[in-house]
Amino acid sequence: MSLALLRTACRRTVTPVVGNSLVWRSIATQPTRNLASKDEQLESLIPSKEDLKSVKLSRPVPQAVNSYNLTISKLLAAGLHLGHSTSLWNPATLPFIFGTRAGISIINLEHTLVYLRRACNVVREVAQRGGTVLFVGTRPEISELTIDAARTAEGYHVSGKWTPGTLTNAHQVLGRHATPDPQDPGRPPKTYKPDIMILFNPLENDIAIAEAQLNNIPTIAITDSDYDPRRVTYPIPANDDSIRGVELVAKVLAASAREGVIKRKQLMDRKEKSMKASRDYRNQYEGGRSSN
Repeated sequence: MSLALLRTACRRTVTPVVGNSLVWRSIATQPTRNLASKDEQLESLIPSKEDLKSVKLSRPVPQAVNSYNLTISKLLAAGLHLGHSTSLWNPATLPFIFGTRAGISIINLEHTLVYLRRACNVVREVAQRGGTVLFVGTRPEISELTIDAARTAEGYHVSGKWTPGTLTNAHQVLGRHATPDPQDPGRPPKTYKPDIMILFNPLENDIAIAEAQLNNIPTIAITDSDYDPRRVTYPIPANDDSIRGVELVAKVLAASAREGVIKRKQLMDRKEKSMKASRDYRNQYEGGRSSN
């Protein structure tokens, strides 16, 4: 190859490199982006404090537990499935036992849910018909929730020790606490008996259950694996040692009783309005006849 051709070949190979360097030099010398405009765009995307204050966060409102939205998972979370040791097992609770694990009886929560809803229906009907509901919880750890349940249901409660003779000898046990009759102070005060009793610890209240049976008062109770459910009118197979579980059952029963009280008030208001309308119509009719 001649020297002239070699030089032309070298020029052809070097020219693109020089061209590329010129291109990169031109790119480097181009003006950069306007940082101020970029900051303004970012600031426009960030909401102001006034916008944040005006926005209302939609948080899910927790619903109150009642017999309609009660599920087995809630019963399981409250520990109502744990029974007592198999050495304390009462054979009468066999239909409610799912099995045993580590020497502990496991209660079938499907039966618990069914029997709890049945008890809620009974309490609702009693409250709707104007009956008196009595809550009994004599353990110190459940006394507060017993009082709260009675307040919610507009009923009565026994949160201390059950006094023997409260139902069978009510004139002497409760008469001294009752208000005397203002028209006849010498007359012994009148006492009332509950229409239904709800017991959260029936094992310690055998006397209360026996008195209720003598007075034909239906009873609802949480029956654990060591208690005979046949002694109760409406048993609820569940763990009566779990405070969370007893609180859940108490809230559900109290909500049902409260619902019955509200329905009764609504029915009474409707009845009163209908009677008032019929009375007004009768007065208008009689007034029209007298004018004629």
